[in-house]
Amino acid sequence: MQAILKRWPLLLVAVLAAGMLLLVACGDDDEEGKETPGATAKVTAKATAKAGDTTGVTATEIKIGTLLPLSQSAAATWGVGLSKGMKAYFDYINDEGGIYGRKINLIVADSQYTGPVAIEAARKLVEQDKVFALQGGLGTEAMNSTWKYLEEKGVPDMFMLTGETRFTDPVSRTRFTFLVDYLSEGRLLGQYVAENYPGKKVGILAQNDDFGKQGEEGVKLGLESSAETVTEYYDGTQNDVTAQTQRLQTANAEVIVVYGMPMQAASLIKTARETLSWDVPILITGVDAVEIEGMLAGYTNIEGTVSVVFSHQAYQTEVPGIAEHIRIMGKYAADTKPDNLTLTGYAIAQDMAYLLEMAGPDLTRESFLDAAESMCKWMCPLCINPLSFSTTDHRLNQTETYVKATGTDADTFRWEFIGDPIAFEDTKDCTAPTPPEGIAEQPKIQ
Repeated sequence: MQAILKRWPLLLVAVLAAGMLLLVACGDDDEEGKETPGATAKVTAKATAKAGDTTGVTATEIKIGTLLPLSQSAAATWGVGLSKGMKAYFDYINDEGGIYGRKINLIVADSQYTGPVAIEAARKLVEQDKVFALQGGLGTEAMNSTWKYLEEKGVPDMFMLTGETRFTDPVSRTRFTFLVDYLSEGRLLGQYVAENYPGKKVGILAQNDDFGKQGEEGVKLGLESSAETVTEYYDGTQNDVTAQTQRLQTANAEVIVVYGMPMQAASLIKTARETLSWDVPILITGVDAVEIEGMLAGYTNIEGTVSVVFSHQAYQTEVPGIAEHIRIMGKYAADTKPDNLTLTGYAIAQDMAYLLEMAGPDLTRESFLDAAESMCKWMCPLCINPLSFSTTDHRLNQTETYVKATGTDADTFRWEFIGDPIAFEDTKDCTAPTPPEGIAEQPKIQ
């Protein structure tokens, strides 16, 4: 087969379902997480993988772990779909011969979307299961509880599903994120309001933690002081935000921006439309731009709501990468309907397989991290813009597009694009790496 970098034409395709990405996010800092890995300057942390470390790698296997909510309320919203997409793609790769003859063994650990459970699950993956790396860990709270432990152990912590900037600023050798950071995304939402509703009073509903507050900060940066703002907060365990919505109406907000999770965003939308008969324009974080949001909020209620996504959506079957995702899910996860959540998990597994391949047959944690920091303008099968990392840039997705909710039921609901992709890539000047010798014999990553 052809080398990865020769396999695909530059498809004007998706960077991973946007809402996909959406998904993700959020949570309070715990005390361990408050020993912040972040700062203002991009400085590479000293902790790294030990030279020659082949933990989790044998002649026939590579063990990969992931921390996802498989129980509690977040399971249905996010965790199950993500895990199904990851596993389906790795099953496909394994049937194609694996990576240099090694099959990928994905071990899914239940984080329950909480810090205390996540750190214990991480310790089991590292100390008992002996995984090579983690991928796609979901949620700011869960990641706050695990980042320091994984960094000290030298375990690659790949494609974290959180947009909290502290995880990549400063850069750590072993830690990489998947989502657009909340400051950048919030700024885009604020800019949309400034351009389309100039001078209007902006009401913000924000989760009372780093996720919500960093999104709120980004929104205000995008507004550039062009509008008066009022903010209502809610606790992450509180699903009903009727009271906060009523207070925003009483404060005479003329546009609403929500930086919260799907349940709370849906609660605000339903309350505004059904209880208050309030036809206020509403924007929501990309975390909520997923199919289930229409069902939660009510399809009539959510119509016209604006959000942001990474790129193409799971409904766009005319896109080759999306069509291939649906085919692979049909074969390896026939009990699961493909959507933006399965597509996100699939995309993370696909990116992981690419890096494992680029690391070469003599796989170590160090060679893998070298491959990650050398990723340059890789046009993945789902990408609309190429993906890059560097020694000073560990944020994967740095492109978003405005979308608007349309449709009257589950079959017709979708997030329709209403603009061109907006890129803010940090790694602009780089040279694509030379594929390892023998890569042409590897399975087709698609």
